[in-house]
Amino acid sequence: MPTYREMEQIQRGIEDGDTSMVDADLVEKFISWIPSYNCESAAEGYFSFLSSIAKYKLTLIEPLLKKAIEPVYYLGYENSEEILNWAAYFAQLQNAMYVPSELGKVWLCKELPIYKEYIEKCLIEYMTE
Repeated sequence: MPTYREMEQIQRGIEDGDTSMVDADLVEKFISWIPSYNCESAAEGYFSFLSSIAKYKLTLIEPLLKKAIEPVYYLGYENSEEILNWAAYFAQLQNAMYVPSELGKVWLCKELPIYKEYIEKCLIEYMTE
């Protein structure tokens, strides 16, 4: 299981243009990472990482997003609109355990809504598990 430091190094590397990590390995690390055993902090960790690398790894947004919304769903958010509202709120938090980058904050508010239908599809899967 990757540590916070490992995930931070991966994030910084991606932001700096490092393309050495295979996408499948990045997805595997993200999915096996546990940012927190608390759903709220876990959601913040996943969304912070995802939002900060989304600009650089467009093809990975959906597999990472599916994992990122899982703890938000377990917090009781059961539709895509609620999750988008949570993400916009999270983007504005100053005292969260995990804080997205400035680019990440923009992505959460401006780009994440593009994935509304995908989020809804993932929620349906979570509800039927």
